[in-house]
Amino acid sequence: MGFGGRGTTILVALIGATAVAMLLPAAIGFTLREHALARAFLYSSALLTSAAGMIHLAGRNLTGRNATLAHPFSYLALIYLLLPALMAIPLTEAVPDLRFRDAWFEMIAAFTTTGASVIEGEITLSLHLWRALVAWGGGLFILVVATALLAPMTLGGFELFATQARRQTDLAGWQRAHRGSVLDETYDDRSVTRLHDQLRVIAPFYVGLTLALWVALSIAGNPPLVALIVAMSTLATSGIAPEPALMGGVSELLVALVLLLALCRRVWPGAQLTLGRQPMAQDLELRTGLVLLGAIVVLMSLRLIVDGGTTLATLWGHGFTALSFLTTTGFVSGHAVGPDGVFAGPAGMVLIGLAMIGGGVATTAGGLKLMRAFALFWQARHEVERLVYPASVGGDGHRLRSLREMGAVSAWQFLMIFIFSLMALTALLTLAGLRMEDAIVFAVAALSTTGPLAQVAGDAPLSWSDLGDLTRAALGFGMILGRLELLLLLSIFWRR
Repeated sequence: MGFGGRGTTILVALIGATAVAMLLPAAIGFTLREHALARAFLYSSALLTSAAGMIHLAGRNLTGRNATLAHPFSYLALIYLLLPALMAIPLTEAVPDLRFRDAWFEMIAAFTTTGASVIEGEITLSLHLWRALVAWGGGLFILVVATALLAPMTLGGFELFATQARRQTDLAGWQRAHRGSVLDETYDDRSVTRLHDQLRVIAPFYVGLTLALWVALSIAGNPPLVALIVAMSTLATSGIAPEPALMGGVSELLVALVLLLALCRRVWPGAQLTLGRQPMAQDLELRTGLVLLGAIVVLMSLRLIVDGGTTLATLWGHGFTALSFLTTTGFVSGHAVGPDGVFAGPAGMVLIGLAMIGGGVATTAGGLKLMRAFALFWQARHEVERLVYPASVGGDGHRLRSLREMGAVSAWQFLMIFIFSLMALTALLTLAGLRMEDAIVFAVAALSTTGPLAQVAGDAPLSWSDLGDLTRAALGFGMILGRLELLLLLSIFWRR
């Protein structure tokens, strides 16, 4: 039956939302007297509104039963390919000499919350706002998709929480009822209904927190439009900002407090239905992230002391930057900028490692996820204990024991898939003419959705605009795979 009724419904809704979102940069453009840019967004909004109406009329009678493309990965991948192409339409009109394929890559990087950019020269605040707005919408989209589609399939990191359940009955009722529904081609699941329900729960919190951060950053002394861009980029963990480094300790503190939400999903509405009931202080993801950040700050402080002293401001700068890259955001503290660049030299591997680990399950952060890192660490710790005390008996309890056993297997599988994907993408970039070191940085930045990593992790800043068309196409697909996770792709062929 092809794309399926549910996929068409989701696509039409997203096209309509994109058309409405284009009115904001259009209004800002008219306010700033950027009339050509404003007209480009206004006309594109009208075009997408008409397209959404026609697609809805053409596909309203389609059903999702027995549809090859009815699997979530199929229509989500198509959405991530098609929707950025529509978002790129006003960019080609607003930016002189910008090719459509470059604008398409720009929007893929924004919608996947990667934040990479190929636009050279001065960029107006209206264009920055559009990039941040697309990334903000992409962050909200993945939050809703993770809970509505990935949780019933126990993918996207939810399989680790399922292993902690004492019994199958410990899972939420709706999750038990639909756990295998989206994997069964003969079952008409309620994807659209669940997406709508989760959107109603998550969107008010997401929008309200964005507005609160915007007001707080404006009060801290940032220009209102810049504050709005930074607030949107923080919630989406996209790292899009008019300046490469944030200025002002108060602004960085506000951003850091919100970035902590990307380490753990439990503070988000509806999290107890999918992750179970557990006190925040006992959350394994949050504790793992804080311990990891503390270790990074201690190591960087020792390095700075050896190099000739340190200050509290410098330590804060490194801690903020580490938190930003752990959440795959990519903001750089103004207190961490040195004459040789941020984390220049071998220390750049720290940022690469943090971006690969990533943030919490079902958050806007990418990477391997903290829960998988904890499962692998806990299993490794247990194996070392068995080597030292072969007759010892673990006292972790049922939940941690299940996470250590089945959870570690699942985390190891995903780690292997991530490594093989990284190797394949690095090989493609190397064959395209890039140095091995640069290829690794670009590949990690794409798969972990951390675009700013390319500017700060290498020996010298790397530019996305210097890459060839085929190289950028490969990286664009890598961003989509990093956002959707390859386990979702494998579930098409492996029903388990």
